[in-house]
Amino acid sequence: MPTALECLCCGENAHAQAKIGIYKDKTGKQLKCITQHPGFNTVCLDEEVLDTAYSHYKQQYGQQIHDMNQRHRYTGYRQFVRWIWGVLGKEIRVVIPSCAVHKIRETFPSADQTYHGFEYSNS
Repeated sequence: MPTALECLCCGENAHAQAKIGIYKDKTGKQLKCITQHPGFNTVCLDEEVLDTAYSHYKQQYGQQIHDMNQRHRYTGYRQFVRWIWGVLGKEIRVVIPSCAVHKIRETFPSADQTYHGFEYSNS
């Protein structure tokens, strides 16, 4: 990740660790990463789920993102935050663990490999 702030492991995040909780992989071993959780692919990477979540976002905020991969990345990040933290409130932002960011970017890459990193809210 480009900044020290964004170099966050899900193992260092209490909310992500709580979500991993008692889940084990197919061999019975404790999950080591939030991206191994069975809900991660469904909530953050499934295009049908992301399209539905984006429709709600667009209706609420009116913002239109035309590039599909950019739209899926943006919505995947929002879905991850909602899944891990729940409702945060207006203009409250949190750093997403780098493993989740990498997986979302790997699934929905930018054509020019340029990404916008974490920024605090302006308010």
